Amino acid sequence: MKVSEFIGMKVIDIEARDVGKVEDLGVTIKESLVEQIFISIGSTFGKKYFAVRTDDIAAIGDYVQVKFDSETLKNMVKTDKLDDLAPKEQRFNSLEGKVVLTREGVEIGKIQDLVIDPEGSIIHNVVITMGGTFNRKHFHISNNDISEIGDYMILKLSKEQIEEIAIS
Repeated sequence: MKVSEFIGMKVIDIEARDVGKVEDLGVTIKESLVEQIFISIGSTFGKKYFAVRTDDIAAIGDYVQVKFDSETLKNMVKTDKLDDLAPKEQRFNSLEGKVVLTREGVEIGKIQDLVIDPEGSIIHNVVITMGGTFNRKHFHISNNDISEIGDYMILKLSKEQIEEIAIS
């Protein structure tokens, strides 16, 4: 499953009641882990956020079901700002669109998505797009291909290696 498909999914509780929707994921790319799921509740103007650990997920299908009942959810700590739950750099939305460089420092593309196993909390691949609108290609890398992540993602791969694995 891609993270872009996961974000926005409706969340229900163990009693099959609406809770909210998946707003973002807390990720650690270097360890290939999804650590938290950030859930938003309320309307656009009165939105609140809370986090659940991946262990707190009962099921994932067309909906995400958490292991909590409505009373437990009511008592969970909620905040007005997602930044209060986790720093921006630890969330998927801050990775999306990040510029990716080869090991030689050549800009090769941007992070588009993550391929995850939501039940195992594992990130299988990072999806990177390269090229323009009419010649767009993409490729998948694993955490073993990543040298560093900061303002940019630097890969251990050369431009030639990337061009070999990129597909239209």
